[in-house]
Amino acid sequence: MKEMETLLSAATKQAGVEFKGLERKNARIRHGMGSGVKDIIGWDIIAKDDENSCYSYYVAQPPLIGMSTPEPVLCPLGIVAFDGYEIDIEKAVEIFHTQNGGDKFTAIQLSWPLTFPQAPEPYWYFKTNLGVDVIIGANSGEIKRPIPIMLYMAQPK
Repeated sequence: MKEMETLLSAATKQAGVEFKGLERKNARIRHGMGSGVKDIIGWDIIAKDDENSCYSYYVAQPPLIGMSTPEPVLCPLGIVAFDGYEIDIEKAVEIFHTQNGGDKFTAIQLSWPLTFPQAPEPYWYFKTNLGVDVIIGANSGEIKRPIPIMLYMAQPK
């Protein structure tokens, strides 16, 4: 939760606009594929202000430092703004490694889908090196999508 407050307050200082929630957070992954938090170099953030306008900015993943100035953008469709989550990226990556759909990730996103019935929490979305989508509840830590069991067999000669 502290991470979310830090992201939004830093953007508020830069833009002079009060942000009420996060719309989406996309990871920039070093060399396009990673296996741990150390492979995430930063985040592309879309945040929503009190007047329902959206702003986009980049913020580096610690221990790297840096942030771009928030710029107005069109709000993305199909997701809702949220003001907190329980499972941080370190825990989400740890949970990711318990599934059987690939050992590396090529994309990570955090957002809360606008669905009916209403989604109960925001979700971490991981795309694996095998093309599997792993969805993890950002409050519960549960893997929400059944992962296909991968069986590996040697080719007959």
